[in-house]
Amino acid sequence: MQIGKKIRDLRLRRGLTVQQLAEATGLSKGFISQVENNRTSPSLATLQDLARALETSVAYLVVEEDRVPHVVRAAERPRLQIGGNTSAVEVLSAQPKRNLELIMVELPPGVTAGDKRHYHHGEEVVLCLEGRVSLTCGDHVIVLETGDSCHYDGRVPHAAENAGLTPAKVIIAMTPAAFEPMFRVQAGTPHTIDSEIAAGSVG
Repeated sequence: MQIGKKIRDLRLRRGLTVQQLAEATGLSKGFISQVENNRTSPSLATLQDLARALETSVAYLVVEEDRVPHVVRAAERPRLQIGGNTSAVEVLSAQPKRNLELIMVELPPGVTAGDKRHYHHGEEVVLCLEGRVSLTCGDHVIVLETGDSCHYDGRVPHAAENAGLTPAKVIIAMTPAAFEPMFRVQAGTPHTIDSEIAAGSVG
């Protein structure tokens, strides 16, 4: 996929007009139209401005689209045991990451996915697969039973915790991808989900 088409597709998915994208980036409408129609090549600085306004990464815009389906076998999922508690995380989406990320989190009773609320650009959906989960989004507290899901703006401070007496398991989908940097931590370095949230790398 060409850069221009990616930018146009993301703009439309975000519900932005060319004028709104121009205002968000400080670029002219004419220039953005030329970029979207592949009539000009944006500089790196311009790509950074566009990526920020479109809530994505420069890498996503410039890397050639991989049209081959990416299969993640159950036995080959990247797994991480979180230091400081016994929760575990598995990445279900493609590695290296694309614009959408899918993770599965197991939370024993009394364990949260972060000791304080956090936020990130983009959207997030939480699906409760097992157990009972309490999700705090801004001023709202939502209890998800097995099979329930919640879709919210990731920019709203949010946190999740096991609200039941049995282990809970949730699937979290987020865009743009936000969790993958956690897996770059060197082996043996103690860390928690919350420490990565504080660094802005986890939704």
